[in-house]
Amino acid sequence: MNDYTGYGIPSQLERTARDAKLQEIEKFKDAFNKSRIKSIDSFMAINPKLAPIGKYIIAFEILRAEGKSLFGEEAKLEQEMLEFEKSQGASNPAGWLSHPLFKGEDWYFYLYNRLIEGLVGKNALPDFSNGNLAFITFNYDRSLEHFLYESLSNLFTEVPEPDVSKCLKKLKILHVYGQIAPLKWQDPKQGIDYRPQISETLLQKTAANIKTIYEQEESPELNEAKQLLAQAKQIFFLGFGYAEENLEILKLPDRTKKTTWIYGTAFGVEVREKYDIRSRIIQWLPVESSDQVEVGYLKSTENMDCLKLLRNYL
Repeated sequence: MNDYTGYGIPSQLERTARDAKLQEIEKFKDAFNKSRIKSIDSFMAINPKLAPIGKYIIAFEILRAEGKSLFGEEAKLEQEMLEFEKSQGASNPAGWLSHPLFKGEDWYFYLYNRLIEGLVGKNALPDFSNGNLAFITFNYDRSLEHFLYESLSNLFTEVPEPDVSKCLKKLKILHVYGQIAPLKWQDPKQGIDYRPQISETLLQKTAANIKTIYEQEESPELNEAKQLLAQAKQIFFLGFGYAEENLEILKLPDRTKKTTWIYGTAFGVEVREKYDIRSRIIQWLPVESSDQVEVGYLKSTENMDCLKLLRNYL
């Protein structure tokens, strides 16, 4: 689930949403900021009349983020450039303040290169049909799907585009609360390009696809997610907040096998908070009472981001 603490509504959104009742946007912004609650989902559940404009704002933020997103070497070079210029004393190096903060490194890049290890030949697309890998996400964005499609399309330049799309459609990426829109390769008719031109029509369309935990009912995606968890040998929580409602909707304690190993990031989490997270996750697993329990089932290390977790335990 995305938490939008300290949400600010940028001037670009105000210009784009001139016909979408600017007073509603300002009302939502003011109320949400002053509510001091960390979860926008909870805020909208408590204030259902404000939910439509809240979803509109979320859709805008995701689409705006697509325009700024960088992957792989591009992201690394951008980060290095900004950090170098900052170290030289520049007050606003290369528009430093206008760039999103870099937190951790690119785990997409690492995981992708693990997936294509050993592939030889111009038609050697990876095989995702075996079901050994699946993603269950509480976010609405499409960055992972876009990254994988763009990467494979440019790696296998002699492979017809439909074959690349067919390959990726075998990889399970389940959005429990919906996705702002499919990409063109996922749905040629209803799909929307990555980094699209933001318009009022687009915002209305994508906002309608957003569901919150408090209004989500049983869906094919949710049911499939539960089945995948029941079959999993390893589960990795990446950038997860461990909210009780998210764990509950997946019925994790009831679904997970007793032999499943669980690993999770807890970046910036205090020792007591890590203990509480670990207790909630492993209390129903049959573990031995030993010093290894602390690191055996939930790898929640304060300074371990998504990339480090995958490099150490995948």
